[in-house]
This record gives sequence, structure tokens and C-alpha cells, in this order.
Amino acid sequence: MKLSYSILFILVGLLFSGCGGSSNVESLFDGESLDGWEIQNGGLFSVANGVLTIDRGTGWLRSADTYGDYTLTMEFRFLEANANSGIFVRTGPTSNDDENGWPDNGYQIQCLDTIEGGNPLATMIPYGAPPFEHESNLEALKRAYQPTGEWQRYDITCLGETMEIRLNGILVTTCTSIENLSGHVGIQAEMGLLEFRKIEIASL
Repeated sequence: MKLSYSILFILVGLLFSGCGGSSNVESLFDGESLDGWEIQNGGLFSVANGVLTIDRGTGWLRSADTYGDYTLTMEFRFLEANANSGIFVRTGPTSNDDENGWPDNGYQIQCLDTIEGGNPLATMIPYGAPPFEHESNLEALKRAYQPTGEWQRYDITCLGETMEIRLNGILVTTCTSIENLSGHVGIQAEMGLLEFRKIEIASL
């Protein structure tokens, strides 16, 4: 089974490195509204001029639908140094009952404007989900990172019990022993200013 997953990840990488045009790609952001999304716990999200903005605050933005095996592509940029957010995948619909109101059963890909410290950009953090194995290549992260204010791209592939996180086309993080096999996609508000202009999901 592990060999099969490895082959599938190679094929997925080839697809997103240049083949494109697949009919199984669904846009999750229309550039005009938050249709298909649900604001959780007072999160401050807005849409204008074709971009989705996190206007500081806390809470999170949750997809109306749930997804299993897929590659999630997101283009985003930090509007200030050290802006903080996170991308939730395979995450349950419920939240912690506290001042932040973030999910209590899911996985977060760090979306913090730093390549240093314990949880830099493109690493994985559990949010109440079962434990998993996690390895990040911080030298690859340094090569992939774009400065504050520049557009970045995540390609997050969830396949069975494995996840891979690419930043600007470079593989940074691999996770195994993932137990949540489906769930919502989400965007965390954590008092930072960020913009998103593309959110697409390709089922696998």
C-alpha cells in the first residue's frame, strides 16, 4: 500500500507541474463572494477586487462541503511581516469553546510569515486530531519562501493516510499515519492580515 501511495504522489506531482486542465478541479473561491464557505465564531473575512482578505480577528472560515483525497491549491500573500494564519484540512465541523474558536478536530498547515522557530511556514500542526508522523525540510522551505507582500502558493495533497505540502512548487513537509480521512477545508484567522486570490481543489 505504501508503494502505491508513493506512485500516486509522483503522478500527482507530474499533473501539477505542467499537465493541468483536469476536469476534476473545482474552484472554491469565485473572486466575488464567500459562497460555499461558512464563517465560524465571528471570523473577519471579506471579499473585494477578486481577493479574499482575513481582516485580523480570530475564528475560522469553513468550507460548506467535506473532502477526502485531493490536492488543494491556494495562492496567498502576507500583507504585513509575521502575519499569522493557518490552512485546515480534513477537519471536523466543531470548534473549541474559547476566545479563539478554532477547530477542535483537524490538521493545520502553518501559514505564518516566518521560516524560523518551532512551527514555521508549511509545517503541520494537529488541532485535536489523532497523532501523526511529520517531517519538514527547512532548507527546502528557505528556498521556496517568497518575501512578505509577494504571492505564495500551497499545493497540499491528501491521499489516504499521507499528506504532502509544497510551497511554491517545492516539497517541504510530509506527514504519515493520518487518521482523519475526510473533512472540511478551512482558513484560520489569527490576528493577521492576509489575502487569497485562488483556492482550487482537485479530487484524486
